[in-house]
Amino acid sequence: MKRLLGGLILASFVRLGWAQEVRIPMNDGWSFSQAGKGEWYPAEVPGVVQTDLLRNGLIPDFMRGSNIDSVQWIENEDWVYKRTLFVTDTLLRHGHLDLVFKGLDTFAEVYVNDSLLGRADNMFRTWEWPVRALLRKGENELKLIFRSPIKEGAKLREAYGIQLPHDNDPSGVSPYIRKAAYQFGWDFCPRLVTSGIWKEVELRGWSVGRIIGLDMGNEPLGDSLHLSIRAVLSELAFDGGAVRFRLDDSTLAESPIGNVDGTGFAGYAGTIAHPGKWWPRNLGPQDLHVIAVELLDKNGTIVSRMAERVGFREVNLLQDVDSIGNSFKVRMNGNDILAKGCNMVPPSMVPIGDDPWLELVVQMQVAGMNMVRVWSGGVYPPDAFYTACDTAGIMVWQDLMLANMVPGSDEFKWNLLAEADETFALIRDHPCSTIMCGDNELMVAWKNWGWQDRYDLHGVDSSKVISAYAELHRSLSIGPTGQHFPYTPTSPLSNWGNAKGLTEGDLHYWGVWHGDSTFSSFKNNVGRFMSEWGFQSYPDSATLANYIDPDSLYMGSPAVARLQRSYKTDRPIWEAIERELGEERPTTLGGFIEASQRAQAKAYGMAIEAHMAARPHCMGTLLWQLNDCWPGPSWSIIDYEGRPKPAYEVVKNLFKSTE
Repeated sequence: MKRLLGGLILASFVRLGWAQEVRIPMNDGWSFSQAGKGEWYPAEVPGVVQTDLLRNGLIPDFMRGSNIDSVQWIENEDWVYKRTLFVTDTLLRHGHLDLVFKGLDTFAEVYVNDSLLGRADNMFRTWEWPVRALLRKGENELKLIFRSPIKEGAKLREAYGIQLPHDNDPSGVSPYIRKAAYQFGWDFCPRLVTSGIWKEVELRGWSVGRIIGLDMGNEPLGDSLHLSIRAVLSELAFDGGAVRFRLDDSTLAESPIGNVDGTGFAGYAGTIAHPGKWWPRNLGPQDLHVIAVELLDKNGTIVSRMAERVGFREVNLLQDVDSIGNSFKVRMNGNDILAKGCNMVPPSMVPIGDDPWLELVVQMQVAGMNMVRVWSGGVYPPDAFYTACDTAGIMVWQDLMLANMVPGSDEFKWNLLAEADETFALIRDHPCSTIMCGDNELMVAWKNWGWQDRYDLHGVDSSKVISAYAELHRSLSIGPTGQHFPYTPTSPLSNWGNAKGLTEGDLHYWGVWHGDSTFSSFKNNVGRFMSEWGFQSYPDSATLANYIDPDSLYMGSPAVARLQRSYKTDRPIWEAIERELGEERPTTLGGFIEASQRAQAKAYGMAIEAHMAARPHCMGTLLWQLNDCWPGPSWSIIDYEGRPKPAYEVVKNLFKSTE
């Protein structure tokens, strides 16, 4: 329950002994089985079923050759995970024990000693339940049953009674599930629908009270600012006491707790002189501070402590009416910012640790980027990613993970709103957080892509779909998104190919690639903020050699052809080699890969030059896409193994030319 008004909070907890809050990792000792089979194998948490099966030699490497086609059966099965939890007298001395799952993928039933503790139905939420009453001294069994997301999704679809659009998902169930959309297949990756404990697990113990979270706000006062902090407290098992507020090495105040009945709070408000501001890279320093909040009992003993690194900045998203339409630009600390950056997708088809996310931040920084859009068809990055963007001065445009039209059930709505509340609390904790967006392309798709005819959504059904979408976004706009944080409901605001898209809001320009336009069309199709655009190329030959057998590394081989996931096939690349490079068609795979990358580099150079030359009409250019989750052709400038393509150097030189 953390909030931020123009600043950052990064939570870190200290452990002060058994009487205070403790967090015990529960990632080890897991095993898994296919439901009904009875054979158990070691599991790794965090992880998913596919990685556990692969590690135990039960399936082939799904990233190699055509193996991914042979593992599609996994999504239709139920899976069971279990481990033993040994409970001691010391552990039971805590008045409260909470079992915390930071990520369950996706439909899970959680049992303790065969008693149902709770159910999960959202990959993106944290799930926690009080567990002390179900624990006994000695050995306890913790068991999770993961239901097939395909079968559960089919039940939800049947209950809703309308088939929602599902262009990238042959099963048609993804719109009803709070799960990463790209796993169902996209135009840059294959299908791999996962299940499992995909984030950390911990047992939280506490007794007399703890700090649940912080609400923070700041308002500029010249070179100073008015800082407010509210510490949200659990029910307390003692009378009196105080909450101490600290900024860096100084104590700001001690506030009496007062009467706490259930959840209470204590607060601080005051003026901070010359605290320094957080700026995007190359526009100023990334000043960061540490705010610590301590819960004290009546004897002055620290019962609970939360320390958070904060940064202060003013950020606005200006969408003002002007002489040609509506602007779309970021204003940071009173300065209009030219956003230079990229869209990013998850760095893997399966959950991975923090390092690959952090490596992408470094590559953005080296390329002279100051903004990244986290696309809505993937997953929310780990907290370490946002922390790295704070340090690097890279602004984050964060999509809500909403890449499908939504069912109108109350259950789905409240599930997604709870996810949004948790997500907004996370991203507000970081000064890099700049724009929050409700979804990717859903409104322009509804209006322009023929979904009503393709999915037979007419009359009452059409009204039901668009009403559910509108109601959800109304709820988002008046909820946490509407409070002191730049928010736009959808991206883009207008479709490419019409005049309005060039004069109002942000634009995804896909005349090049999807529209078969020449590269020169970039110059004549510059909107107010270019939030998507791009051109494909193949990954480096050395990357392909790690995933395709040597005897299949030739032009036209089935193994190479199956890597292409775009409905356009390789045709736009072949045409660009002839038209844009003025060359004959390559006759070898290596020649084709090299030419595809040079064509892409030319496209990206022409696009960025056009966008930056159009300032102040255009105040942002975010190429699609930075990275890959799969070793195949895509719009990326860095391939799956982290190898920069020639377009990366072109992008870097152009972005750095404006520093």
